[in-house]
Amino acid sequence: MSFPFRLFVLGVGASVVPLLSFAQSSYDLYGSARADALGYSTTAAPSAVGVHANPAASATQDQPVASFYARQGILSVLRYGAAHVTVPFTWGAPSAGASTFGFENYREVHLSAGYARGISFGTTRAVHLGLKVRYHHTSITRYGSTGAVGLNVGVLVALLRSLHLGAHATNVNGASLIPGEPLPRTLAVGLHYQALDDVTVLADVFKDVRFPLSVRGGIEVRPVAPLLFRVGLTTMPVRFTGGAGVRLGPLRASIAAEQHQELGWSPSASLRVQW
Repeated sequence: MSFPFRLFVLGVGASVVPLLSFAQSSYDLYGSARADALGYSTTAAPSAVGVHANPAASATQDQPVASFYARQGILSVLRYGAAHVTVPFTWGAPSAGASTFGFENYREVHLSAGYARGISFGTTRAVHLGLKVRYHHTSITRYGSTGAVGLNVGVLVALLRSLHLGAHATNVNGASLIPGEPLPRTLAVGLHYQALDDVTVLADVFKDVRFPLSVRGGIEVRPVAPLLFRVGLTTMPVRFTGGAGVRLGPLRASIAAEQHQELGWSPSASLRVQW
């Protein structure tokens, strides 16, 4: 990687990325409009799927599932798209995903492969474990490209039938595109509580090693069988989120919007298919 390329990447990180509230390549932490609407508090959600999700959640799937996601960035030229698939077997649940972010002259691509498995204790308790290998690639017109491989790990435990605990760590191996500037290293610990048949409450504590601790939370309500409404909130920075979803047989479609207190709105949409 050339010295000019390093300078350019640092320049992008110093100018564009602060507007996004994340550093270089953090856009791979997105992947579901449901998660967006719930303030990104889905670390312990057993039904979460996507390139962003806790790797252990794949082990809770009993059917193959594919998800597709699109998000408009705060700046009009910044767009993000992702796709992910999980296929469960008796020996575990392999998964694969891809995402892309940027614009014509600056492009990030993320490719991932994961594996998750549940370990039973007795007849009612199980611990789900998962890992995901993620390749981060960045290219800049006239400056070249570079890549790095990060490792994400996760665990998901059913404390009660209605209460799940989850933890998800990203880039545990400290991979970096630029020496001394590692890719985002984060840890999230969360709870997923099925308060009523039609009401779900989620809460996460999220820490990026470079930024202050953030608290995230969301509520999902199903007023009638096919429809769901969601609201969420995050701190550091303060963001308000909301959205809606619909479930029609094997299809689940969701839309969401995030309102940043200084930077305005970012909409997203996702589609999930089971077969």
